[in-house]
Amino acid sequence: MGSILRIVQVGVLGFALSSCAPTPLPLHTTVDGLKMRKTSLTATLVMPESLKNATLRKEVSCAGTFDVPIGAELETGMTQALSQVFESVDVVEDKSLATRSDVLIEMALPELQAEGRCALRRGLYATGPLYFLFAMFDPSDTYEGRADLSGTVTGSEGQRLLAETFNSKVHTKTTITTDRLNRAFAVETVFRESLIDTIQQLIRSLAKSSEFREYADRRNVKSSQH
Repeated sequence: MGSILRIVQVGVLGFALSSCAPTPLPLHTTVDGLKMRKTSLTATLVMPESLKNATLRKEVSCAGTFDVPIGAELETGMTQALSQVFESVDVVEDKSLATRSDVLIEMALPELQAEGRCALRRGLYATGPLYFLFAMFDPSDTYEGRADLSGTVTGSEGQRLLAETFNSKVHTKTTITTDRLNRAFAVETVFRESLIDTIQQLIRSLAKSSEFREYADRRNVKSSQH
């Protein structure tokens, strides 16, 4: 009997620990068409192994704790965005390997923030047995997310074309609270939209900057002369 009780205790403890473990949260980042004119320049995105494999652990109120593979999401989003501006885009772990590109892009680890607002649901929890009666009205949570992204862009001779930090607007998502998966999807949504927001800002700022336009014109003239 004692051994059976011990097995049950271990099983309950294992379930409790697993339920507290962070939830993996891929963002499925996709940067849609920016409607920008592509240049004839080539670009190299520097993604050191530490950045490429980076994971952000974020605790989000009203939803739980999540592990976001931010390095992989950043690489995917930046590659998609850069390919809409440059003729080709390479990804390297060390910038010393970028010897033939016109433009070099170096990124810092993005920062994601999200907050849940679930006062109604928590109020319903306080009603005890009446919770399931009130829950039929589908109380909803609202999640707000934002991102910060810093990047540096340099030319082939080390001249700085862009160095700036971009802050997304606050992105929101409202979801029905009765399903934990819905809450995770809401957090994923605000994280993804915030990250894409900053990537789009970076690319648009680069394309519009006078330094980049003048540099692109000079490179095009040199190419035409050879």
